[in-house]
Amino acid sequence: MNSIKEAKEKLQSLRMKTSFEKMVQVTAILTKLLEPYRIRPIIVGGLAVEIYTRGDYTTVDIDLIVSDREKAGQLLTQLGFTPSGRHWYHDELFVSVEFPNDMLEDADDDKVIELRLEDGFYVYVIGIEDIILDRLRACVHWKSKSDCEWAKRMVLLHKERLDLTYMKQVAKKDGTSKQLEQWL
Repeated sequence: MNSIKEAKEKLQSLRMKTSFEKMVQVTAILTKLLEPYRIRPIIVGGLAVEIYTRGDYTTVDIDLIVSDREKAGQLLTQLGFTPSGRHWYHDELFVSVEFPNDMLEDADDDKVIELRLEDGFYVYVIGIEDIILDRLRACVHWKSKSDCEWAKRMVLLHKERLDLTYMKQVAKKDGTSKQLEQWL
């Protein structure tokens, strides 16, 4: 997909898809369009949790880290999204995109995964360890019970493949190691 016209056609084909499918596909389309500019949007936040919990968690928007918010915003506008602050809305698809930051913070860029989809599309997702650690921080420091629940679920679901050495090092720095150790 090299043109806005093709991207808009692909967006129209998403109308009857689930909210989750729409969000992932919108991200994949934007990822393809940003590729020539060497911009790699990374899914963080609730959609990352939804991906790693295999849909058990649900979210209502897409949080993306992009190094050039202006270029990403220009492309979203061309695709029919309307800006409102840091959010971009597509009225027909009921999809919302937010750019919370222009760089990945409190996470290891080397742990970002490339998730392959159909038809040669793909998205980038924050590493499982880092989304767990993000929710762990909210659990411990903000006393967020829902973040405790989802972080623990992801630990249990992915325990066999987690880089526990990395997680323990970060948790020690974050003051969250006691909670992490309980889950492990």
